[in-house]
Amino acid sequence: MKTFAFLFHADNIRQVREFWPITRIVPDFFIKRFLKNQEFKVIHIKSVKSSTNEEVQGYFIVSPALPKTNGEPDPELQEELILDKIITAGFLAKDLGAQILGLGGYVSFVADKKPMIYKHVKIPITSGTAFTAWSVVEGVYRKAKEKGIDLKKSSLAVIGADCGLGSLCSRKLSEYCPMITLSGSQRSKLDALKTMIQNMSKAEVVIEQDSQKAANDADIVIITSLEPKATFSLDSLKPHSIVCDLCLSKAIDDKELQNKSSGIIEGGLVKLPNSVHIGISLGLPKDTVCASMAETILLTLEGKFATYSLGDPINFDKLEEIANIAVKHGFEVWTPDSEAP
Repeated sequence: MKTFAFLFHADNIRQVREFWPITRIVPDFFIKRFLKNQEFKVIHIKSVKSSTNEEVQGYFIVSPALPKTNGEPDPELQEELILDKIITAGFLAKDLGAQILGLGGYVSFVADKKPMIYKHVKIPITSGTAFTAWSVVEGVYRKAKEKGIDLKKSSLAVIGADCGLGSLCSRKLSEYCPMITLSGSQRSKLDALKTMIQNMSKAEVVIEQDSQKAANDADIVIITSLEPKATFSLDSLKPHSIVCDLCLSKAIDDKELQNKSSGIIEGGLVKLPNSVHIGISLGLPKDTVCASMAETILLTLEGKFATYSLGDPINFDKLEEIANIAVKHGFEVWTPDSEAP
């Protein structure tokens, strides 16, 4: 049977206690020290079926790391350590019989910054950026339709446009939005992206490295990354604007996300065509997975065992390709309004 592996980490202490049940009896302050002495946690997913009844199996490889402590990035979790964990997980995945390794969360973010890592991993890898970007575009399209917003008359701001995910979202939405503001810390990448968008569309593109200023006058705001300790306020945004927060450190407070009447999109989630028994709770809506995991599964179903989404820029054609593969196998972008009552 075709087999995938997916490397990720716990996002919070609740998830750590799900993956390592022994930690349920120890105080929070001990968790970080406990994880330093742990090996990868491997969970076998015996079957994932597509709507065509094709079937694959997989392995969740959980890294013993907690990238955030009290909402702040862990300063001890250096990129070199993460890269080493990715390489080690690649060897483990190959030993398990996996033919591709998907990356999620902080490990995906680090790998995208160091795309040459694929040379050190013994099987193909993907960060899932292409399908994650597609899920954002689809989510924006649905929310705009729901709120009666005409994308062709809307302005877009992408915070973190200098990363692979932000770049893909900017390029795709330039087909609709006539005004785009790019924000990020790497000016050279923003300049290159601006030129790329101007060559492929008629959109007016400006660069504004102050993320809050970039977002203030936009109808649609996509946040893919923020500088450490940077703050972001919804209060200063245009009324009725659409906001999608994909930032690892979450720019938007959870209380805002719970406001169903707002234009906030919880992006990056995909609903599977069939129920999958994992045996643990990932804290996601029923039968949904993150888009990076979905991309890994889809590539396995197709037998496309090659490094796919990694680094920046990512081949723009992959956006349409992975979307078509998802339709073929019955994978759908999940939004709150798509949930049955």
